[in-house]
Amino acid sequence: MIEVVLDASVVLRWAFEDETDRTGAVRVEQALREARIRAVEPPLFLLEVAAALERGMREGRIDRTQSDAVLGALDQVTFEEVDPHACATATFRLALVTGLRVPDAAYVEVAGIRRATLVTADRRQREAAEQAGIAVVAISDLPPW
Repeated sequence: MIEVVLDASVVLRWAFEDETDRTGAVRVEQALREARIRAVEPPLFLLEVAAALERGMREGRIDRTQSDAVLGALDQVTFEEVDPHACATATFRLALVTGLRVPDAAYVEVAGIRRATLVTADRRQREAAEQAGIAVVAISDLPPW
């Protein structure tokens, strides 16, 4: 099984119907549901998704039923969370060096710690991962799983 770190941007691509790269994001969702990939996440992952869904509801991009369905689907998938004590300092340093927000740097750091592939829609995260020698793939370029 392939171990991946999913940036919240991937989940939001399958949640919001007006997003680009939805096809790749939906493929990730299917691979998760079918246990073809295993996700390892920083501890903020689900909270970051929930915050974006809440913001999307306020903006009229998604309704409560759809938001609940996304969070419900994530409840059905097993994620391993990395202990924040294992990565907080390194994440802080990575954010300072790369200019990424700390939450975005956390996904890159966790991928590096776990030697997992970072899956993201965020160009800056991809660049930071590539510079650090971390395996990374854009959701638009996903290999078959």
